[in-house]
Amino acid sequence: MALKHAILAALSRGVPRTGYELNASFSDDNDRAWHASPSQVYAELTKMAKSGLIEISDRNERGRTSYAITEPGREELKRWLVRDEPDHSIRDDSMMRLVTMWVLDDTNARYLIEAETAFQRKRQLSLTHLLEAWDEVREDTRVWRNRRATYLLWLSQTELMLEWLSGFLDVLEQPERPVPEIFENMSALASLKE
Repeated sequence: MALKHAILAALSRGVPRTGYELNASFSDDNDRAWHASPSQVYAELTKMAKSGLIEISDRNERGRTSYAITEPGREELKRWLVRDEPDHSIRDDSMMRLVTMWVLDDTNARYLIEAETAFQRKRQLSLTHLLEAWDEVREDTRVWRNRRATYLLWLSQTELMLEWLSGFLDVLEQPERPVPEIFENMSALASLKE
């Protein structure tokens, strides 16, 4: 997936957005689909405007520019959705740390697990609040129904991760206990065995 497709996807929701707003959405811990730096986003917006995939919809007196998707941009987004194979590879720094923590002593390994647990709890809380407030702030359109379903998936994944991290801490603290035994009573993980 190219950054241009992430920008087209964000603009396809029908609301013009500034580079700042796009940066904020790509930096949101709840939105796990795409991350990009501000310099990448602004450079890509310039290229996309020149190629006609997006257009300037508004520029205020302070130079703040809003962009909207064009019909060629919408067609490119549809082409990408249907024709390009998705990239299922994941670069997950936190998971790489967790699968490599065996090189650490118990104190540092515990710290690493607890730090990831704190991050996941923060994400869980944020997603829960977002979903609770959904009906008050979101329209019941196809766009928002899709987003809501995606946030429900991310909340489920976060809850599974929290449950797994709890078991992973037990793996560290109970070296005499077999790993399958530690995870066998976890509700989300037990359902995967059936």
